[in-house]
Amino acid sequence: MVQFCLGDMGQIATMNTVLREVAAANKLPFYDNSKATEADLNSAAKVQHDLPVAHPTVNVGTVGRNTMGFSAGNFAEAPSQIVVGFSKGGDIPKARKLSDDVVQALSRRWSVREVPDVETSGAFPLKDCTG
Repeated sequence: MVQFCLGDMGQIATMNTVLREVAAANKLPFYDNSKATEADLNSAAKVQHDLPVAHPTVNVGTVGRNTMGFSAGNFAEAPSQIVVGFSKGGDIPKARKLSDDVVQALSRRWSVREVPDVETSGAFPLKDCTG
């Protein structure tokens, strides 16, 4: 799992293009469920009044055979911060190549950081977020 900070919310489209290109280079479909996810979260927030929702919400990624892929999303409390998680599926070498490709492509534009202790804590918003 890695995370990085967008310089501003206008960079979401650029990030999507970068991730779409990595997916295509790895012969994987790309999905963007951001609008549907935000709508679902807004509906849930009407019932659960303390549920924070990122505006805009990011929910993009890919999934291939044997569930290998990646997904990217943002924090409700820090919407310009993106977290990317990876799934290895059944082909570890291909999954490693995909994750390396994603990190390299994102690192050309943003400062990408590996999430420490991902098995025990997961990702949290960065305190020093700069694009």
